[in-house]
Amino acid sequence: MDAREVGKELFGRPCRLALALWIAGHHKSRFYQSEPPREVILQGEVAKELRRFVRLGMLEELRPDDARRVYYDRTDSPLWKIIEAAAEVVDPP
Repeated sequence: MDAREVGKELFGRPCRLALALWIAGHHKSRFYQSEPPREVILQGEVAKELRRFVRLGMLEELRPDDARRVYYDRTDSPLWKIIEAAAEVVDPP
């Protein structure tokens, strides 16, 4: 993976790390798009930031035919280790 591209996609905005920390600490590996709380990220920004994590291979997007919600599953991407390391250093969002 290109370090510049990963750095841009993973750390380009303050809300991105906060969202990644929320995902990493979430009690389930699957969540829906509107589930992250407002204290973590504004709802208008969620979809855009989740798509970045999908592009990085950190999440898989699921759009069931019979559901109106968009779901995301956390993958076993090694990039989550970066987020887990950050969680040990920063205050929770």
